[in-house]
Amino acid sequence: MNTRRKSVLALILLILSTWSGTVAADMHTQYSESQTTSVWEGEWALLDNAAESEYPLRESSGLIHSPLGTFDPLREEMPIGPDWLTNYGQSSSPRMVLVQSTSSDLTPLINDLEASGFKILDSIPDSVLVVRPPSGGSYGDYLAKLSHARWFSEMPHSWKVPSEISVAEPPADLLDLDVIPAGDMMDDEISELSLHLSQISENYGRDEICDSSLCQLRGVNPAWLTPLALDWRVLSIQTSSVLKIHNSNAWTISGLEGAYLDSGNSLNGSGEVLAISDTGLDEDHGDFNGRVRGIYDQFGPDNSHSDMNSGHGTHVAATLLGDGSGDVASKGMVPDATFHFYQLEADSSGVLARWGSLYEMFTHSWDQGARIQTNSWGNTNLVGEYSSDSRSVDDFVYDYPRFLALFSAGDLGPDPNSVTPPGSAKNALTVGASTTGSFSSVPEGSVSSTSSSGTTLDGRIKPDIVAPGVMICSARAEEAQHASGDSCSSATHSDGTTPLYMTLNGSSMATPVVAGAAAMARQFLRESEGISEPRSDLIRAILINGAEDLGNPDIPNSLEGWGQIDLQQSLYPTSIAGSSVTSLDLFYDDTRELLPGHSFVYTFEMSNDAISGLDITLVWNDKEGSAIANQSAPRLVNDLDLRLISPDGSIYLGNSLSGGFSITGTGSEDRLNNVERIRLPTGGSDAGIGTWMVEVGHAGGSLQDYSIVVSADASETTKSDLAVFEGSLTTSVESPLQGDTLLIEAAWGNRAAAPTGNYKIEIEDLTTGTIIHTSSRASLSGGGLDSLSFPHSFSSTGAHLLELRLDSDFEVEELNDEAAGIDNNKIVISVSVSQIGVRVTPLMEDGNLPQTPSQMEQAMRRTLDPRTGSSIYFDLELRNEGTSPISVRLSVSPVQIVSENGILQQPSDEWWKLLNETGPWDLSPLGEEGDRIIVQLNLTDVDTDINNPSGAVYALPGTFVTDLNLYDVNAPTVSHSMRLEAEVERVEGLYTIAAGTQELGAEPGELAIFSLSVKNTGNGPTQYRVVCDSENNWPIFVGNSQSSDVTLDPLGRLQFLPIPIKVRVPDSENGEPAAGTTEDLSCTTTSVNDPTLTTTEDATVEVFENMDFLTDIYSVDLSDEWIPLGPLAVASDRAVLNGDIIATKMVVSNDGNLPMSFEVTALSSLNTWPVQLVHGEEESLEGVTFTIPAGSQTTVTVNTIVPMTAQMGDSNTITIRTTQEGGQIVTNATKLVVLELAHLDLVGDEKISVALGTSGVASIHAHNIGNVELSVSLTMGTLPDGWTAGFLSSRDFEMGMNQQATISVALELPGNLSSGPLPNTVPVIIEAFTPGGASQSYTVWMQVEVLPSSWLKFECESTLLEGIVADSEGEFEVTLTNWGNVDSEFTIDIISPEGWTVFIYSSHSGPLSPGQSVQITVTASPGESTEFGLVQLSLHANSTSSEVTSTDGNLDLQVSKSRDSGSFTIPSWAYAIAFLLLLSATLVLGMRMRSSSSEGLRPEEELIPPGSALLSGTQTERRAAAMETSASGEVLTGTVSDDEIESAMSSTALPSLEIPKSPEGAAPLPLGGLPEGWTMDQWAAYGHLWWEQNRP
Repeated sequence: MNTRRKSVLALILLILSTWSGTVAADMHTQYSESQTTSVWEGEWALLDNAAESEYPLRESSGLIHSPLGTFDPLREEMPIGPDWLTNYGQSSSPRMVLVQSTSSDLTPLINDLEASGFKILDSIPDSVLVVRPPSGGSYGDYLAKLSHARWFSEMPHSWKVPSEISVAEPPADLLDLDVIPAGDMMDDEISELSLHLSQISENYGRDEICDSSLCQLRGVNPAWLTPLALDWRVLSIQTSSVLKIHNSNAWTISGLEGAYLDSGNSLNGSGEVLAISDTGLDEDHGDFNGRVRGIYDQFGPDNSHSDMNSGHGTHVAATLLGDGSGDVASKGMVPDATFHFYQLEADSSGVLARWGSLYEMFTHSWDQGARIQTNSWGNTNLVGEYSSDSRSVDDFVYDYPRFLALFSAGDLGPDPNSVTPPGSAKNALTVGASTTGSFSSVPEGSVSSTSSSGTTLDGRIKPDIVAPGVMICSARAEEAQHASGDSCSSATHSDGTTPLYMTLNGSSMATPVVAGAAAMARQFLRESEGISEPRSDLIRAILINGAEDLGNPDIPNSLEGWGQIDLQQSLYPTSIAGSSVTSLDLFYDDTRELLPGHSFVYTFEMSNDAISGLDITLVWNDKEGSAIANQSAPRLVNDLDLRLISPDGSIYLGNSLSGGFSITGTGSEDRLNNVERIRLPTGGSDAGIGTWMVEVGHAGGSLQDYSIVVSADASETTKSDLAVFEGSLTTSVESPLQGDTLLIEAAWGNRAAAPTGNYKIEIEDLTTGTIIHTSSRASLSGGGLDSLSFPHSFSSTGAHLLELRLDSDFEVEELNDEAAGIDNNKIVISVSVSQIGVRVTPLMEDGNLPQTPSQMEQAMRRTLDPRTGSSIYFDLELRNEGTSPISVRLSVSPVQIVSENGILQQPSDEWWKLLNETGPWDLSPLGEEGDRIIVQLNLTDVDTDINNPSGAVYALPGTFVTDLNLYDVNAPTVSHSMRLEAEVERVEGLYTIAAGTQELGAEPGELAIFSLSVKNTGNGPTQYRVVCDSENNWPIFVGNSQSSDVTLDPLGRLQFLPIPIKVRVPDSENGEPAAGTTEDLSCTTTSVNDPTLTTTEDATVEVFENMDFLTDIYSVDLSDEWIPLGPLAVASDRAVLNGDIIATKMVVSNDGNLPMSFEVTALSSLNTWPVQLVHGEEESLEGVTFTIPAGSQTTVTVNTIVPMTAQMGDSNTITIRTTQEGGQIVTNATKLVVLELAHLDLVGDEKISVALGTSGVASIHAHNIGNVELSVSLTMGTLPDGWTAGFLSSRDFEMGMNQQATISVALELPGNLSSGPLPNTVPVIIEAFTPGGASQSYTVWMQVEVLPSSWLKFECESTLLEGIVADSEGEFEVTLTNWGNVDSEFTIDIISPEGWTVFIYSSHSGPLSPGQSVQITVTASPGESTEFGLVQLSLHANSTSSEVTSTDGNLDLQVSKSRDSGSFTIPSWAYAIAFLLLLSATLVLGMRMRSSSSEGLRPEEELIPPGSALLSGTQTERRAAAMETSASGEVLTGTVSDDEIESAMSSTALPSLEIPKSPEGAAPLPLGGLPEGWTMDQWAAYGHLWWEQNRP
């Protein structure tokens, strides 16, 4: 952790004693302020100068790590498993074959196998490929000849079954299995496998149990294990995964805040698309506002998106990218990123499950735009294993290297090997949990005691990194029923009790922290480095490179991996020495890839003796590991190595660390991990000032790219480095004879980036002390190679030590030579020189003996033109160079071919080697007659046949060699050896033929297919390019491609390949292409090796007749819109009314390519429903005929009359038959039913105009245009807070057929709304029900306009003041507020009770602005003569504003005089008078009780009949009820004028028993008076309808 952050946290901890959400926010602020004092001054740079060089391959052990044990196939028996898995039978399809490479470089073996049609399915360490042979023929002979193959055998099918299952006896219980399909299957084969496996698996709700990477079987009978293992489609069978979820100052501890500040507050996840898979998501939680791109359930156990159980998924998501809207202290890592979510939990049980492979899920995630996916869960039953999920992760990331997958390590504690898959995947970034100190938890700086520990079972370092994961405060799902976290914020959900945030612990919480860091790093690379799509291995390298070693320096270790995430150090690295902080530069390279046996070298200049430390991290996305090998076998496929060479030659190896830092002199190359690091401590290097060299080498596997990150106070430099390597010095003859002339060959390279300049080399025979060669060499460029050869003969026998020395005059300044680093400028070999005694010499082709070395080279080589023959002849002189007669023999080795990399292999063809004489031969002493003999060697390829009438079979091309050894029969050590070479020239050949071109054609839109066969008539593998085109550029597909230009895979000698050529006839459009049209096309085949070698095959495609036609029927609505009816079986019945003329439109389309004639007839299932057909001007009751040109269409109208006598529920099917002349008949039908038709026609006001303080009223006019009486129900939709709306008409009423009604809607708005239209609308929901229960719902959306308004309103806390002493004042504090939207001038009137003096006081003057309030003091004083008792005084605020609607304010206050006023004493005679008055009052009261109880009602109550239920409830409730009036009759209206309402409310008269008279011209009123809910205006207009309906 850097000093800046530690100093800030220490200061805070001294000040604050407890931790809370508020404290967290304070800490966040304080830290942010402190960061402004330090500016990072380093630079980022792409490494440009890397020199490619040779690199030693790792030695192949020859061992095979099978699931049943490790063995060497050349020394031990192959384990084959228990009898119940082996003694069952044989697979009916080609089985899988194991092929072991001779070398750790698998590239040559892979190339050979793939070129011969083998499919690579898997690999098993060490250096074993699992392959599928090509179908047909035997593959054993071919594999036996492969020089790169050390061993091969069919793979026992028991190897497909995991060791815990393949025990002596088959298991008894049902099994849950994950089956990995073989990777060479097509999509239809995968589907077939899925179908077959579903027959033996329990049904668990998944339609397809297989995808291309995984099959998930549940409840399988163990008896099926052997058939599964025998199935050629199955690669491996594993125990299924049981998934389980893994359970703020994380932002600060993990260095994200520091990186955010150093970036100028720009790194916030903006532009990043992330993915999360977890339990579920509370998508309505405010922390995700607008950033959820989608929630997907196709990989989970149900289709619910909710986080119903633990709330785990919501917590993880908000930790990553919550915006902290409810509490800023709980903000996530990257609040500006967007994301999509995969739910994996069943709501009903809380079980976590995933259907399908991770490859399939990640593919979907990639397609949705995500490049980082975090997954806080793992497999709890496969702890430490490399599972099918782990393999799926590696497979996907290898195929999609720009995708980063993160997994939590698990929470199984510190026990070894407890990391849960898929966190065991090589290419996943696996995260453990570290402490935080939050909420009184364990202080930060250590690994959580619950976090799972590495390594994996094969020994790899996991977790990769740790991050804060204890007491993480993040979002709580509102619906979570079993959330275990404690509240960590005062914020709650809308219910006011459920916490909005909670704390959780575990690696699950740590993983989104690292995902946030990865998103910020990716954003940095995009925006600062211009990398549009950064690779995941580069992001992993950056994050690991800056990780902080927790506690005592000891990384890597099984608890924290490479340390705790520190994004600030990763992006803006610094070095701290004492109080000095140094900004470091960061170098990276993600642009290169390596073949095995090669390396790249980078050079850096450090002028400060590396005092600031050095961090180097190498990461690569490795190919998926073996699905078959045992769990302890290494899963590394491509083995890269990291090396650092200091100026003094000290070598540091990747991952060879002690005490957290790299060491020299011990350790070996890492053969397990695809992450390698070298770390030098600050101030700890004593390696010297100078140039440091970083080397990335490839020790085995196949082609691999990588990413490397270097942080140091350094600069990239370019120096040279001359270097020798294995094989730099050789001789043309391994054991030459004394005095024999041979070639000495030397090769070397410059393994650094800078050119060397001119230099010298020399070769010395150390045995004799003789310089045998010296030469000056031109400058050698970075990564370049140079070589030389020269003739030489040895004058003495025995071992001769030869030394090659580069830069022998010390002219070149190098990274490594005798003066600096490692001296790599020298190599020494030993050459054994034999005694002269016998010699074999090939004669030149003219029969002469070679006289010079160059002639000897010519004599040892022959060239064969395979078109002229198949044999090569060498004339050989066998000579005795001794002084005694001897008997000699000549041995000739089998013919071998020299591969491209110089390795000898057995040739594919069989070669014979024949001598015209057989030995032994007796030779006289040298110089005597008979001291030599000439014999002839014949080398013949016996698999050729150049005269074959069906096609010449030429010898395969290449360089073929045989070794000769002439030796003394009696003294075999007296011998002479020589190698002869035969070069078979390459012959190019091509033959093509087209088949199936006669009567070639297709209908429009279809494919015309013929076959083009290509044959390689040459003698070597050749690629051919096939290009097809046509006159009018019709689409042509060559083979199974979607292209007309395809380069074929190499064809071997005489290999014959038929290729389907598919020509797509264009779709018919306006009748074209017409029948009979032809299109000429040609396919040209060209040899890639010899572009002059071409053939062309022609074909003609004819367009066949297409008689397709289509009929569609439509109904026509009131707006003349055509509505498709579809097939009768799925179409809805059409409701009709008596007397309707129903039009059915039928469109007949000629989709063919020639004119067609049709006849259309129509039939009615009820004879009483007449049918008429109309086509253009033609009308007929029988039928119509017509002709449609190709590509055109026409319309026929079928009219049906619904009889007036038709009954409700009658149905009639109209059948329309279309007959093509001489062709098919198509029938369409539609069903007409006399049904209840609930249909209202609605028109009315589009908006409600409202003056603030009053009700706005608008009308909707409804018309029943259906065929039945309707029950209409009115409902008001959801309104904004503070809005009140209701209906002035009845909410529920009946409407007969063709009746009309007016619906009046009243709306009141809160105060201070600006005038003009509002964005909100008033939804009015109108539902119509038929007697049969059918319904129709309508929603009318009414716009709202606020009128300029003045609305004055009084407010007073207490309106009652009792016991005011005479001549003293009682005081009210009153507030007057303008709730309108315009300035309002006003006056205040007072109505005072008798005997009271009332005054008002206010400091305000002028108008009231909208929302403005004024304080008014009201005083009331009684006089001495004022009567006792409670009296009322009234205030009236009157707006004087003109041209606006005004609502005045009224306030009633109640006061009473104190009875203690004055010194009055009641005389005794007053009691008698009081008694008489009381008696009189009692009598009067009794008389009045006999009269109507309506006396004494309040004015507003006088509108309600006595005893009405409307008198129940509060005054406000009763007033609201009174606004709603019921009505009956044909036309309804609820419109009531404001004058009427005011008049009724102010009336104090008692109800009259006199029957009112109706207005002139109106219907008489009923005896009971005006019907309830009616106004007189309504009665004047519609009273006659009331009499028609009620008829009393």
